[in-house]
Amino acid sequence: MSKKRGALSTEEMQFIRDNIQGMSIDLIAASLNRTQKPIERFITDNNLSFDPAENKTDEVLRIKLHAKTFWQEIERQFSEDTGELSYFENTWIGLVKQFREDVLPAEELQIKQYITIDILINRSMKERKRHIQETERLQREVDSIYSQPESQRDAPRLANLETQLNFARNSIASYTNEYTKLLSEQQKIGKDLKATREQRIKRIEDGKSSWVGLIRMLEDELIREKEGKEMTILEMATRKAKEKLSENHQYEDGVVDQPFLTPESVFHNE
Repeated sequence: MSKKRGALSTEEMQFIRDNIQGMSIDLIAASLNRTQKPIERFITDNNLSFDPAENKTDEVLRIKLHAKTFWQEIERQFSEDTGELSYFENTWIGLVKQFREDVLPAEELQIKQYITIDILINRSMKERKRHIQETERLQREVDSIYSQPESQRDAPRLANLETQLNFARNSIASYTNEYTKLLSEQQKIGKDLKATREQRIKRIEDGKSSWVGLIRMLEDELIREKEGKEMTILEMATRKAKEKLSENHQYEDGVVDQPFLTPESVFHNE
């Protein structure tokens, strides 16, 4: 069947507005029997890609986070002045949204540990940068003294600067090692968290062959959402097919009739 051409109708525009947050552009295009170009243009021209409910969702997740038993400890560990507390909140919200808000208590603790290590990594890298800058400053001072004639050099000051320079260099190496260890721990937690979720998904996949398995499968929000979209598309396709078959059709022998004859279609065409 060829794709429809021309400007979008009022009904098509409203369909796009109603489904932009729940359907992908290719599904919308297929439902309207259109190419993606005019739909993408309409979405861009009308700023429909912005989800006004996004901020509300973030705020709800923030409130839920503050109600957790471990939140008071988080407030004691991180300061708002340094931005670490806000960083924890925003990263938490992002990860929970990534998991479709389907997070068990044990997974919440893993996410908490993951973000905590991430903050410690940030601290370590900031200190490493500070010591690198300090090393460069001290090296310039040492070079400046060495550029003077030996008889004019301030030996005590030079010795002090070289001591500070060695300390700064050792600190850089120390923070680099700390970063490596923290990163390893973070990656381990990330793998454990992924493994836990994969085990849950595998349990769902293994149970698809039975009615109980089907119920378990639908407990997963992502699968539930996907099935809901497919049912909606099938319902729309069925309705359109009924409407088309309910219209008068002229057969090759000249007889005009309705392929799909029901009381509703008869009364609709009278």
